[in-house]
Amino acid sequence: MNDRLKMATRSRFGFSNRAQLNLPLLGALAASGAGCEVCAEIQRDVLVNPEGGEYVEAASFPGRTLRAIDAHFKAHWKDDYQLVDLSRTDGT
Repeated sequence: MNDRLKMATRSRFGFSNRAQLNLPLLGALAASGAGCEVCAEIQRDVLVNPEGGEYVEAASFPGRTLRAIDAHFKAHWKDDYQLVDLSRTDGT
C-alpha cells in the first residue's frame, strides 16, 4: 500500500536518534494536531523535507523518544501505521 503511514529509522551502532516520516504520515500528524496536543508538539519538532519530514530525538527532551512517538502513532492509527527499521533491510 503506497499511502501507508510510515516512520523509517536506521540504527547506527545499535542506536537511532532520527526518523523519517513519509508524506501520508506527515499529513495525518497535521490533521490530528488540532485535537491532540502530543501530535501538535511532535509536528512542531519535525523538519519538513520533500520526502515528508525528519524527526530528531533531542537529549534535552527525554520523554519524546522515537520509541514513545512510535507508540503514540500506533495508538492513533493502529494497522494503518508502520515503523520501518532500514538498518535491517540494507545490511548495515
